[in-house]
Amino acid sequence: MAAGFGQRMMPATEDRPKPMVTVNGVRIIETLLDALVKVGITDITLIRGYKKERFDELLPKYPFLKLVDNDEYDKTNNISSVMKVIDKVDACYLCEADLYISNPDVITKYQYCSNILGSYSLETDDWSFKMKDGYITEYQKGNTYCYNYYGISYWTKEDSEKLRYDFARVYNEFEDGKNYFWEFIPLVLLKDRYNVEIRQCQKSDIIEIDSYHELGLLDPSYKTE
Repeated sequence: MAAGFGQRMMPATEDRPKPMVTVNGVRIIETLLDALVKVGITDITLIRGYKKERFDELLPKYPFLKLVDNDEYDKTNNISSVMKVIDKVDACYLCEADLYISNPDVITKYQYCSNILGSYSLETDDWSFKMKDGYITEYQKGNTYCYNYYGISYWTKEDSEKLRYDFARVYNEFEDGKNYFWEFIPLVLLKDRYNVEIRQCQKSDIIEIDSYHELGLLDPSYKTE
């Protein structure tokens, strides 16, 4: 999912989407694509929106990429991106494209349960969840003794079937359904239908760059004050 604007990364995103911003010479999205390719995953669909033509620059290196346009990206939340490829949600990874992957081993070819990557945290003001009876619970912004949420998840064939049904129902029938984060559906709104495990990683495995200042700390070529 790569349709968003990345407003907090301005001016780096003035002429390109956030996933296409370079960090020390490497585009953010390339760290994820390279991790997928390393384990033999090449059936990859990228949903694009803001400055969508810039993603064509990836095709020489990744000619197998399937590019799908989400021209509603600025009017809806990211559930609209999933809806553009709803038929492809089938025993697959769902990945946010703006994560800088510093440890490609967080991607493996085979997964055997529905899970989301998370790193343990004593306290966070970001999106997080806890574990109860082995499954994710209390998905919310800000928490203590929890796991930081990272937007890389895997969904089994059985859960994918439920996701396709639930996404479509929420998007088309629920009030304000077009403004949900996609993960809100299985983790909060309809959580009783899913048992999602936490796949633990280290904080250093994935770097979330949320602002231009944080970008400058990683790459000194960006001027920061």
